[in-house]
Amino acid sequence: MKKIASIIVALALLAGCQQQNSTTNKSTDKMKTEQIHKDVKKPAKSAMTDKQMQENVSANLQGEVKQQQKADTTNIKQALEILAETQKAVDLIAKAKNKEAEDLLAKIVGQLEVLMAKDPKLALIPVDVNYETRDLIADIPAVYAAVESAQKAMDDGYYQLARQILNDLASEIVVKTTYLPLATYPDAIKLAVNLMSQGKKNEASAVLVNALNTLLVTDSHIPLPVLRAEEYIKAAAVAMESKDENKEKTAVNYLENADYQLKLAEALGYGKRDKEYKELADAIDVLKKAIENKEETEGKFNDLKAKISAFKERLFFKKAGK
Repeated sequence: MKKIASIIVALALLAGCQQQNSTTNKSTDKMKTEQIHKDVKKPAKSAMTDKQMQENVSANLQGEVKQQQKADTTNIKQALEILAETQKAVDLIAKAKNKEAEDLLAKIVGQLEVLMAKDPKLALIPVDVNYETRDLIADIPAVYAAVESAQKAMDDGYYQLARQILNDLASEIVVKTTYLPLATYPDAIKLAVNLMSQGKKNEASAVLVNALNTLLVTDSHIPLPVLRAEEYIKAAAVAMESKDENKEKTAVNYLENADYQLKLAEALGYGKRDKEYKELADAIDVLKKAIENKEETEGKFNDLKAKISAFKERLFFKKAGK
């Protein structure tokens, strides 16, 4: 019996070793295939200063966030007024004015249902937006070197070291948006009314206070390399419209910097390594050749700008609750 058990253990260990070797080989092969831009060299620095880039990216980001979170201001104003009335109902309960509180709450439920039916986007009302920047000063080879170090740390069982290395591989702006989840209010108020009818005014008040104090915070991670690439593309288009005798050289340099930033974003793992990165790289190459051959570029610039805008929107600007 012991001999059979020993054979089973030995076979299990052998299978485990084979599986580990297979996993390691797969990881190594995957790492090799993913290092598609390892030998890409940084292009010459563009005419755009770091300060200009930072200001352009900031303006771009704020515009995008406003666009993503826009809602009818009249409806938001009504929603905030309803919240103020909910607080008033809490005050009435505290003053033992139960009938007035119940009547006000019934009125609020009706207002909320009408408002939500009119504008479903009010399910979440943005009340505050904060930005946190995490920038990585590194080139593409350094990124891959860090990935290799993390992989080795994982293989050796140093998981916390791997986590720390990978955590530092971020070049992004984190957009933290705070929302009032208005969609939860009708049920909370109905529950409060039900508790009031049972004479449980303290419990009713607690339900309302909890609803008023409930906030939802969402994070959107916007990769800086993608935002910078977009700004370089815009700058290249502007350069081509100028009367500068070196405009072609300037525009090509901007496009080379845009291409490098997109490859950096891909190396950092933002988004999937899918065809969209290749489509953007191909569109940049087409533009560079058109500039060098003195062909028409306006349509090609518009196409490229539309591609990168759609890419950014699809992958990185996600609304809360989706």
